Amino acid sequence: MRDIVLDPAKRFAYDRFGPGVFEQCSNCMTVKDYVEDALTTTGTVYGALLIVLAGANALGFWRDGGYWRYFGILAVATWELRTATRSNHPSILTAYLNPLVSALRLRPAYLPFQITAIIRKSSISLVQFLSILLPLYRYNPQCASSAVDTVDARHKQLDRLSAFVAESNKDASRLLELESTPFRDNEKAKHELREALKKYMVLNVVHQEKEVRNAIGQSMVRRRAGVPHGAVGTK
Repeated sequence: MRDIVLDPAKRFAYDRFGPGVFEQCSNCMTVKDYVEDALTTTGTVYGALLIVLAGANALGFWRDGGYWRYFGILAVATWELRTATRSNHPSILTAYLNPLVSALRLRPAYLPFQITAIIRKSSISLVQFLSILLPLYRYNPQCASSAVDTVDARHKQLDRLSAFVAESNKDASRLLELESTPFRDNEKAKHELREALKKYMVLNVVHQEKEVRNAIGQSMVRRRAGVPHGAVGTK
């Protein structure tokens, strides 16, 4: 670390490319050597990414959010190019971010290579998020055409509803016949079963009425507390 601080070329390379640059470019001596090595590596990486992305799009993959993928790659590549070729640090660090961090005492000041790593991870996360979000808002002509409300569409929906009701009635009749199978030879029991079912259905429908429920609720409120069920009177 002392050699890096005392050597301007190594300090330049450390601030912009991080400690890994010394292992990657062990023979570099000057600022020009470090910059050329970094540009070669960065250009190779981003060029390969663009080729893979273009090939995937040509084959029909990763089309959702394709614009944002290209934009993210070019934006991060531009940031790294500016960081590697300029002698001064980016103004977003010196004028905004590092003074804010120092004033709040959150952490030591950021170096350019640290911001570059954060931007890379943020761009990857943002592209993945957009790739998931954009298909939800993609225009689908089939869904749009099916959502048009026309007279023909209403008639077709009514026909489907009528067919569904008819099938439901058939199923209900078959279930009723199946339940009354044990009483097929006993007309009296069969008649009593039908009357009981009819009474149950009528009572059930009556109890569902709003006025009936309100009357029952008011009656329950007027009942004395602690009075056993079936008691007559409210006093």
